[in-house]
Formats: sequence, C-alpha cells, structure tokens
Amino acid sequence: MLRFLSQRLSFIALVVLLIIFSAHLGMRMIPNSVARQPNFDLIHQIKQSWQDTTDYLSGAAAGDFGYIQLQSGPVTIRTILVEAYRNSMGLLLVALTVAIAIGLGLGAFAAQTKRKVVVLPLLLLTILGISTPSFFAGLLLRQGELLYVREFGHPLVSMAGLGWDFEHMLMPVLVLSARPLAYLTRAAYIAFDRILGEDYIRTAYAKGLTKNRTITVHGLRNIAIPVLTAIGVSIRFSLGSLPIVEFLFVWPGMGLRMLEAINSRNTSLVATLAAAIGLTFLLVNLLLDVSYRFIDPRVREVQ
Repeated sequence: MLRFLSQRLSFIALVVLLIIFSAHLGMRMIPNSVARQPNFDLIHQIKQSWQDTTDYLSGAAAGDFGYIQLQSGPVTIRTILVEAYRNSMGLLLVALTVAIAIGLGLGAFAAQTKRKVVVLPLLLLTILGISTPSFFAGLLLRQGELLYVREFGHPLVSMAGLGWDFEHMLMPVLVLSARPLAYLTRAAYIAFDRILGEDYIRTAYAKGLTKNRTITVHGLRNIAIPVLTAIGVSIRFSLGSLPIVEFLFVWPGMGLRMLEAINSRNTSLVATLAAAIGLTFLLVNLLLDVSYRFIDPRVREVQ
C-alpha cells in the first residue's frame, strides 16, 4: 500500500506540474490570436513558460500566489482561490448527492421491476442525459425561465448569482447533475441486474431473507466497485461542466473565476485555479483507488 501511495502521489505531483506549465504556456500563446505579427517560436515560448512556472512555484512554496487588482483594491489570489473553491465544491457536492441518491435508486428499481415498459424508456432517457451537452441543457432551462416570465410576469427561480438556497441553486444543480444522474442510473441498473442473477442471491432468497435485506447485505457490497467507478466518472463530468454552468448562472466558483482570469490575462490566477481543479480530480481518483483495495481484496494484489 505504501508503494502504491508513493507512486500515485508522485504521479499527482507530476501532473499538477504539467497543468501549471500548460497554463503558463497557453496564456503566453493567447496574444497570437490577435497580434499582427504572432510569435510561433515554440522553443522560445516553452523556455519562457518554464521560467514562469519555476517563478510561480517558488512563490507558491512560500505561500505567495500573487494578487490581482480590483476596483476595491488589491486582493490576494489565495483569497480568491479559497472563496471560489468553497463555492464550486459546495455546488458540486449538492449536485453529486442528488445524482447519486436518485441515480442509484432508479437503477435499483429498474433492475428489480424487469418490466420493459419501465426499463426501456428509462434507459433511453439515460442515453439522452449522457449525450446532452451541459451548455445546451443550461440554455434550455434559461429559455424556459424566460418563457415562464413572459407568461406569468415573474420569475420562477433566480437564474443568476450566488445563494445557498433552493431559489439560487435549483438551476445550476439541475444542469450539473443531469449527466452524472443519467450515467449513474445506467451503471446502477447494469450492476444490479447482473448481481440479482447470481447464485448467492438466489440462495439468500431460498433461505428466507427478504428482498430488501438481501440487496442491502449481499448486493450492495458486490456492486460497490462499479458504482464507485461510475461516481468517479460522474465527478469528471461535473468538473468538466463546471465552468459552463458557473458562467451561465453567474455562480462565482472556480470555473467562472478562471474564465474571467483568462479574459483579463491573469496568468497566476489561471494557473492556480487550473491546478486546484486538477488536484481535486486526482485526489478523488486516489481516494477511489484506495477504497477499491479495502472493498475487494483481489485488487490489493494488483500493483
């Protein structure tokens, strides 16, 4: 386990370094899109970006990520990072909780009913949910809200701004949880459908165990790995959609702050936010991999 953790932590450190370097390189290449005489000397750009990266890491090691100048005065990037990270992770946690709770419930229900009139439409909806881009779902919700306001003269919910209440969170949570919900429903259905046909499940029924107890005691543990894998993929969906959702609904999280930083050419803020998002995803994957080794002893033998 120690060897596994050391290898994964080394890999995470390398990936975060590459993210920071790529952010600096990308920001240096942006002016080429509007410059009269663009500089496509890639070797020179890479050298300058590597120097920027080492300077950034030296400051970060000392706890100094830089600052940005706002109308109210200078604000440290660390302050912006903490606030944006809290806002994004809070929204992401709510969306994933909704997706996991509803998705696992629908998948288990579909696997137990065995009725095509229920299963086929549900699986069709999951395919549509996975395939629908987040920006398109967000635009549809915004258009629906505009039609509602035009019809009734008042908004149904707030379409913009930060607020930890139902009115402000409904729309971003719906968009952010749509693809994870569809993916988890499909994954849970496949996992439960396979497990319910196993011999040990039939043996449990033969011994007189109730359906709920059989699924809870014998079924859930055996579908833990595919479900955890589906949750990991869902987190990837959500993190990828985060900038779009936050932009559409003006939610001041890491995605919106990164788009604003790119627009204002603030390289240090872009690198910090990109590294934070990447590190979050890598640590979640590490946590899932460690969980696999505790859930399934066979995985521990794989190094």
